[in-house]
Amino acid sequence: MRELVLGTLWSLWTELGLSGWERHHQDVAVDLEALIVATARLARLDARLTEEALDWCVTNGRLASAVRLKHLAGAADSTTRRALGTFAATVNANSRLNWPGATTPRTFAATGRSAAPQLERPALIQLRLRALWGVSARAEVLRVMLAEGHRFLGISEVAALAAFGKDAVAEALENLQRGGLLAEAGARNLRVFRLSRRDDLVALVGTEPDWRQSWPWPDVLPIMVGILDASELPDMSPLARAAEIRRRFREWQPALARLGMVTGALGIGLDFLGGYEEFTRQALGKWSGVGQAAIPA
Repeated sequence: MRELVLGTLWSLWTELGLSGWERHHQDVAVDLEALIVATARLARLDARLTEEALDWCVTNGRLASAVRLKHLAGAADSTTRRALGTFAATVNANSRLNWPGATTPRTFAATGRSAAPQLERPALIQLRLRALWGVSARAEVLRVMLAEGHRFLGISEVAALAAFGKDAVAEALENLQRGGLLAEAGARNLRVFRLSRRDDLVALVGTEPDWRQSWPWPDVLPIMVGILDASELPDMSPLARAAEIRRRFREWQPALARLGMVTGALGIGLDFLGGYEEFTRQALGKWSGVGQAAIPA
């Protein structure tokens, strides 16, 4: 379990230029801020990943959105916020950045092994959009619109998918509509938008990832962290373990619903664990990029 979750983080960071070996997400859109949050949360489990990610962020942190980091931290649990506070403080102490939520930095020594991100990679479409539109709500709105194809989206839905505030997203949508990239429909109090010149935008931005396999990482990575945490619970009776995992599983339901993953009833008591283990095999196989068949039953 630990190898799968940490391997996913390594694979995503390798697309960004970290000195890694395995690449399972070449055609999957990376979400930089969601990756930073998850990496900070699991820092204690992989010292090399933490050092390399810090090295990358100290060098390339200007590409990250402080606004999105703050937004994702606000939606995270207290353990994640504390871990992110240490990570952010370390980046700030070794750069000119001012990431939010910083607390006390950890010891850091630059490794110098991380390369600059190759923006032409399909996985880095988020960074390519930022290179064109700045680290801004507009770049995130366009990322969401590309992923959603020709579907009309309301302001609240775009804001949730972009992990940005509604006011900033509303302004970005209006400006992009005025600029001719978006089409608008609906009444004044229920405005919806979609891309109107998708082919022109793709011609400008370049190669897209496979959006069907590009998971909403702000939802997926916290679940992966939760699955790992649940797999490493302290010794307890099987019934107590089933009850604790079931409690945690209920907390993931809103995110699973947004992902369109209908889990149904996994059973009660000890029967729950069998259904849960099958769910984790399917989910981790899909999200990690290694496939369910590679995960032992």
